[in-house]
Amino acid sequence: MVENLAGRESPAQEAGRRTQAAPEVRPVETRRDGPVALLRLAAPAGNALSAGMRRALAGAVRAAEADPSVGAIVLAGEGGAFCTGFPEEEPVSAEADRELLALCDLIESCETPVIAALQGPTLGAGLALALAAHERVMGRSARLGAPEIGLGLVPGGGLTQRLPRLAGAEVALDLLLSGRSVAGVEAARIGLADALAQRPPVEEAIVRARERAAAAQPPRRSREETRGLRDGAGVLRAVAMRRAAEKGRQGPAAGLILDCVEAALMLPFEAGLAREAVAREDAAASPQAQALRHVALAERRAVRLPAGVSVAARAVETLGIVGTGSVALTLAQAALDHGMGVVLVASSADRLVVAERHLVTAYDRAVAQGQLAPEARDARLARFRASPQVDALRASGLVIEAAQSPVGERARVLARVEEFLPEETVLATVANRGFGALARDLAHPERFLGLHPAGADPASPVLELARPEGLSDAALAMAHAVVQRLGRLSVTLRARDGLIAERVQGAGWAAVDLLLLMGARPARIDAAMRGHGFAVGPCALMDAMGLDRLDTAVAELFAAEGRTGRAAGIGFYRYDGTEAVSDSEAVEVLDALRAQGRLAAQEIADREIVERIVLAQANAGARLVQSGTVARPLDIDVVMTRAMGFPRWRGGPMKAADLMGLFAAERRLSAFAPAAPDIWTPATIWHELVKNGENFDDLNAL
Repeated sequence: MVENLAGRESPAQEAGRRTQAAPEVRPVETRRDGPVALLRLAAPAGNALSAGMRRALAGAVRAAEADPSVGAIVLAGEGGAFCTGFPEEEPVSAEADRELLALCDLIESCETPVIAALQGPTLGAGLALALAAHERVMGRSARLGAPEIGLGLVPGGGLTQRLPRLAGAEVALDLLLSGRSVAGVEAARIGLADALAQRPPVEEAIVRARERAAAAQPPRRSREETRGLRDGAGVLRAVAMRRAAEKGRQGPAAGLILDCVEAALMLPFEAGLAREAVAREDAAASPQAQALRHVALAERRAVRLPAGVSVAARAVETLGIVGTGSVALTLAQAALDHGMGVVLVASSADRLVVAERHLVTAYDRAVAQGQLAPEARDARLARFRASPQVDALRASGLVIEAAQSPVGERARVLARVEEFLPEETVLATVANRGFGALARDLAHPERFLGLHPAGADPASPVLELARPEGLSDAALAMAHAVVQRLGRLSVTLRARDGLIAERVQGAGWAAVDLLLLMGARPARIDAAMRGHGFAVGPCALMDAMGLDRLDTAVAELFAAEGRTGRAAGIGFYRYDGTEAVSDSEAVEVLDALRAQGRLAAQEIADREIVERIVLAQANAGARLVQSGTVARPLDIDVVMTRAMGFPRWRGGPMKAADLMGLFAAERRLSAFAPAAPDIWTPATIWHELVKNGENFDDLNAL
């Protein structure tokens, strides 16, 4: 296997070597320091272990081992990372896994001592490389971790076998099942670092490598280490305890990781590697892993500027905000937390005083709880300014209208604010509808856009970036950069009423409405959706939001009778404090509604409840894609999983439809449609995709 890694040049490599116009790309840089061969991983984006990197590193290790003048080898990473694992966009494949395993075997089996100099992220396949080395020197910035569980995967490269041998089963299971990373002192304490560098880790590693070369001692191999497995009963006890704790966790990855760590004790090393390979393949094939990987990649792609927008964003150091409501104050605090200045403007001086007091109180609380240093609080508040004068916004690079007013009043505020802004300043609103009316009186509509927190939470991790017709690329790029600086995800779409969150979630609410009228009880609906992975059922969530804020028929009727939800103590449920209790009167109201409409109660299975709600959301998403409002289905999944409570391991409504199979999903929609054609009649895009043998994920490549 190692021969294949370091063997003949590929056609692309040969062409690169022969073509003078294209300089040769060296993913691994090699240099000598006396008897030490320093091999540096040198690739953009965290020295990811691409196919080219794997083969180049194998060749470099083989060459160094074959050179009699090399007494030791140091592995290091260029830039701020050692190795972040496999490239984000590279699909999980048996070939890549075999190459990683062969590379780790090559490093560990090397007769020349190999020392890994670790700095920055050392994750996944990168950690597998580090543990295959004979020693590890950690810098202050180094972070070691195995994040694969977050993608529903089992780590490869022998990580599940070497980690428990070095650190013990309990530590190994903690790292492998949590996905957390460890640094510095902790890594040394648990047996993963042989030395903590007091200088750059490469320098420290070279010094140690010279010592190893001079001593001519045989290398220490992780596969031969026994300290972590000496207490066999303790290993089995740790596995059993974690197996009980992980019971019910969605997806097979956790159970398979437990099997692999148990195999480290029970089986020879090579057999343990074989068990790991099978486990990784099984986990990767699971729907949960496919969904989790989809969401992770979708989040990375969603934050990129749309295709065709290549202008550099002008830096914004001061954010202007108009309004003093919860959205305005949440955005203000986010900007202050991320190093920006904030100018808050409102016509009421009293409201500005209350707003400033709110921010001061929030920061004082953070200091009292040990979450923030007093100097950091003072620095944040020093960058804050409140003013009743609109012209105070002149120095802002981006101004956000967050006044929480009707469209007509918002339009007047925006036009008034624009009078005082330089032409290069971008103007935004947190509204999610009425964009044409809001821009009608603006002198420069090409710099106006929407920045709407997805969902009902002002602190939503996702901002829907609504792009009206004619918006300049410069304005879009600036707003996009500001959202990233605020620590939020941005999803860009055309400016249409409702955007993504309201449209897709609203379709789910409408489906719940119909299910209630069809005879499903609130508690039954909620139990079915919790069983599907939702943390909170839709009826309980609607109660929490307030039924008087929703526009479905059942919610409006309940609200009219004073059953407005949790705040009132009664809605779909009756509330004893914070505990929701099924309410017989709510059932009677629903029965009366059904009788008025001459509807017969139906027995609806949990699976059908889930399908009606999820496919209603997917159908609303399909309509957004079909209309051109959303360019890629993945944007819908990002909004729904990050901001609207859709379980990540289900992938979002569009991925859920793909996993169901679009032909089957379209048939189910057609079967549901007679009850409510506006909700479940399949958008024509379903048929087009099925006819062409495609799915929604195929549209994400556009």
